[in-house]
Amino acid sequence: IAGGDAGYNAGKLLDLLGGKKSAYRDMVLMNAAASLIVADRAENLAEGAELAAAAIDNGAAHAVLDRLVAVSNQGIQ
Repeated sequence: IAGGDAGYNAGKLLDLLGGKKSAYRDMVLMNAAASLIVADRAENLAEGAELAAAAIDNGAAHAVLDRLVAVSNQGIQ
């Protein structure tokens, strides 16, 4: 996946988590699907992609990012 500077990459991620359908999303879903197979959470790419898409579409993936940002910002104030 080709990227850019931090702002560009953040925009792509937020588009993805916001539900934008794109080739970027397709690539993320396939990579996530492969990871889910390795982690024994999916039996095949189709199932893994379905699980990953559900996590994006129901907001769970965005919630994880929000928690990561909150933890990362602790102590910075």
